[in-house]
Amino acid sequence: MKEYILKNGKKLIIRLAEEKDAEGLLIHINEAGRETDFLGFGKEGYDKDIEHEKKYIKSFTPKNFMLVAIIDEEIIASCGITAREERIRLKHMGNLGICVQKKAWGIGVGNYLMEYVLEKAKEGGLTKVNLDVRIDNEKAIHLYEKFGFEKEGTIRKCLLIDGVYYDNYIMGREV
Repeated sequence: MKEYILKNGKKLIIRLAEEKDAEGLLIHINEAGRETDFLGFGKEGYDKDIEHEKKYIKSFTPKNFMLVAIIDEEIIASCGITAREERIRLKHMGNLGICVQKKAWGIGVGNYLMEYVLEKAKEGGLTKVNLDVRIDNEKAIHLYEKFGFEKEGTIRKCLLIDGVYYDNYIMGREV
């Protein structure tokens, strides 16, 4: 667990997600999906229930985990790494996903999550972290580049939102 003071003076706690966080995580993820089209889901919501989320949290390992970011006892952001641990040729590499509610944009939450998630990835034995991001998500791309991620390719027509296709960059860095 880590604690930080944000640009707005509030205290931010970042820690590994626990089973007790399942409901709060789903509320957070669905709220973020209503606020932006930059995620892999949108207003339709994240189609998992509390029991599924608890099972997912129970399955965490040092290479497969999720961090929650909490302000005033509310989960306002999350960031996780997933790795293919069962595959010997892929288990060194993880995929990063981050989700920050709008009310936490621009106050340092994303920076602190990225810092901590990369630290945990290295501790877990990963040597490479990848992510994908919509090519028009300039703020996210700036954040990732700030943490050493480089564009490694483009996935054409990666997302289909309201009848419009969007491309994603694949970005990666060594840890």
